[in-house]
Amino acid sequence: MKNIHAIAHTHWDFEWYFTRQEARVQFAYHMDDVFEALETNKLNYYLLDGQMSIIDDYLTNFPEKKDLFTKFITAKRLFVGPWYTQIDEMVTSGESIVRNLSLGTKLANELGGVMKVGYLPDSFGQGQDMPKIFNGFDIYNTVFWRGMPKEKNCRYFYWNSNDGSKVLTANIKNGYYAGVELIEKDDFNTLFNNISTDTDATELVLPVGGDQRAIDFNLKDRIKQANEKSSSDFHIKESNYPKYFEELAKCENLPTYSGEFIDPSASKIHRGIYSSRADLKQIYDKLERRMTYQVEPLIALAAQFGIPNKQGLVDDIWKTIARGQAHDSSGGCNSDKTNSDILHRAKVADQLSYSIIDYLVRKLSISQNTPFDLFLWNPLPVLMNKVQTVEVSTKNKSFELQNEHGQKIEFDIIEQSQQNSAPLRRNLKERKQELYYVTTISFKTVLEPMSWQGLQINELENKCTNQLHNSDNIENTYYRISIDNGELTLLNKDTKKTFNNFLTFEDSGDDGDTYDYSPMFNDWGINLDFKNADEVHFVNGTIQSKLTITGSWKLPLNLKTREERVCDTQLPYKLVLILNTDSPVINYNLEIDNTVLDHRLRLVLNTDVSAENSYSDTPFGTIARPVNDLHLNDWQEIGYREEPTSMRPMIHFANTHSNQSSWTYIGLGAKDFQIIGDNYDMLAITMFRGIGFLGKPDLLRRPSDASGLETRYVETPESQLQGKNEFNGGIIITDNYSPAEIQAQHLQLSSGTLYYQDQSLNRFTNPLRYFMMNELDEPITHKKFFNLDAEKLVLSSISTTSAGTGFELRLYNPTDEVISAPGYINFDTPVSLALLTLNSEFKESLDSEVQQHQINEFQPGEIRTYGIYLLNN
Repeated sequence: MKNIHAIAHTHWDFEWYFTRQEARVQFAYHMDDVFEALETNKLNYYLLDGQMSIIDDYLTNFPEKKDLFTKFITAKRLFVGPWYTQIDEMVTSGESIVRNLSLGTKLANELGGVMKVGYLPDSFGQGQDMPKIFNGFDIYNTVFWRGMPKEKNCRYFYWNSNDGSKVLTANIKNGYYAGVELIEKDDFNTLFNNISTDTDATELVLPVGGDQRAIDFNLKDRIKQANEKSSSDFHIKESNYPKYFEELAKCENLPTYSGEFIDPSASKIHRGIYSSRADLKQIYDKLERRMTYQVEPLIALAAQFGIPNKQGLVDDIWKTIARGQAHDSSGGCNSDKTNSDILHRAKVADQLSYSIIDYLVRKLSISQNTPFDLFLWNPLPVLMNKVQTVEVSTKNKSFELQNEHGQKIEFDIIEQSQQNSAPLRRNLKERKQELYYVTTISFKTVLEPMSWQGLQINELENKCTNQLHNSDNIENTYYRISIDNGELTLLNKDTKKTFNNFLTFEDSGDDGDTYDYSPMFNDWGINLDFKNADEVHFVNGTIQSKLTITGSWKLPLNLKTREERVCDTQLPYKLVLILNTDSPVINYNLEIDNTVLDHRLRLVLNTDVSAENSYSDTPFGTIARPVNDLHLNDWQEIGYREEPTSMRPMIHFANTHSNQSSWTYIGLGAKDFQIIGDNYDMLAITMFRGIGFLGKPDLLRRPSDASGLETRYVETPESQLQGKNEFNGGIIITDNYSPAEIQAQHLQLSSGTLYYQDQSLNRFTNPLRYFMMNELDEPITHKKFFNLDAEKLVLSSISTTSAGTGFELRLYNPTDEVISAPGYINFDTPVSLALLTLNSEFKESLDSEVQQHQINEFQPGEIRTYGIYLLNN
């Protein structure tokens, strides 16, 4: 006898070809049916898709319904959480995933209790780190649909992470809508046989629901009919996931698997989605980085000086990020009006996040009894030894910088302009001349962990400040870059290796849609170099050197002219490579004025590595993937739903390496890469794709029905990304591969410069500068609090503890190796130290009064969260 657990649910896409607002209206009326079904006992249980965002929106409009939620959740009849939104697992950072679960868990518990099941029924692939993330929230069961490879064609199993974490998993391989047949068809035996394949388990699950599906008030009647008419080998009953997993755990000999699941065996996986709507991925990546590396650390630091934590603002931003990282929202596989809403929300959160930074940096800086004019802040517990770029306002054109010891600091003037602070007049001749200079400068400085540095600006009457000079190359300690006949040449000074034509671009036709890249049936890929560039300009400074290449590439306008092999359109570009003194990172910036339709543009690094695997980071680790998928040549024969092209996702970096050479691209928004070339020696990073439809049928990579709406074309002209687009990142070429070092360089590259100039010439350095602000009662002094000395670990986040009484520090081991002696956390004053869960809950005490903590051995892939409480506070 096999027991079938019928679970009534809805799958509620937050937004898709419809907008969030349209879905909210539907949900408002849907909940009337949910409450009626539970009140009248037409349903024993109901699952609200495992996400709280839809309930959060609902209760904003109908707060009087909160008691009804609490009533049924407490009674364990209505199941909610643990997510805030149904995330995309492949391109979302670990900290975003943690915040998503934290928000969802908190809201669910406030309503009566969270469903402790890692419920992700529609994510486009399953990330290898999910078991350890779930365990960090006391979740030991999970549900998903997509991604299982042919070799692991199993419904129920245990899923491990490399740190030993484990979740009992239900792979609903017939889809979250499989149970609709129970309601709409009478062939019960066929349904039950279909959902019992590929397992020896006697406890089976049948989800009864679908996309925004109305309540099935007749579920009990249909279950009764099924039991009367179906084979005696099956018995179906109304159930819920917590009950189901209790029974499944009793089944013996369930297999155990590990790793990620990204194969299109039972359903489409959409590997091309990693590069859809690059503009959305860029801005949400920027929000992730700003919140993790700037806003939360700065709030934690400010709290130690008596500035209250405004957690409501922080949660508001993280909710926006979570909404933008729901699986469809993150993918950009939506209508244009929906994507416009996603972009607008991000812009609002962007303004809110930098406004928090502006306020706190100013408040901290003015609350000092010092002679300094310029204040630089480092809220992170690691040394910031890098080039800082700031904008200063001075009365005179010339000035010098001095540190607190009176030593002069060398700087490069990047840009300088003259401004007038006098009141505006219609007649320009009547306007007074109250002139000052706004100058962008770059200089090298060392910022101590969780501290600040003050600099003095001394204005000069006649002395000229240092000047940039032109050259025929740029160089720093690590590299020299030149150009010869339109080809970029790089000398790696450490390894003494020269790489000719090391950086190029590739443009190909894109006959796909917002779900998937797909080449034309008769594609024409075009390799792009700089032989016809309009201008090549090398500028060298003491601190920073910059190469600027401007020009236009000739490309086909659209798929038709590409098929005809006609280049009839100019694609203007501007490429900037920057070498900062003593930095191993080549700063990369590309500006494109996109005039071409239906194409994909990729940066190509031409390496000296013939790769068998590619490497990239995952939310809390790294992964090696083969350069070609195992089933690339037989995918149609074995029934895969799309070609498993080796386009790979990344969070922060993509890498190819050998024992002698390592090439890394650090992305600031890029999420898609591939190892290409006859010898697999080219690392290709997708800058963007331009495509014009939500879904298209019969693609080269994805035959058969269109994804999304199968019977209707939905045009998405805004997804062509016409007009100005900008892409930023970094390139590192070394002789060894170190994930922790790469992540440290990513942090340095993306953490920006936090600074404030105390001056009265320019009141519009930021909008908040216009408003008055009181200083703190107690002047700020130098306090370093603590620093992290553990170069093999990755600093994931630092924030205030949930109670606001200390710091929360999260670290992880990015490798599959044990780190036996990771290092130390050094404290300026005695602290109490504890281990916390990923959900910020207390696990165990480590030290009661200590000024140095020797970090215990880190297991492969381990995530560890510390609670740090200053005793003298």
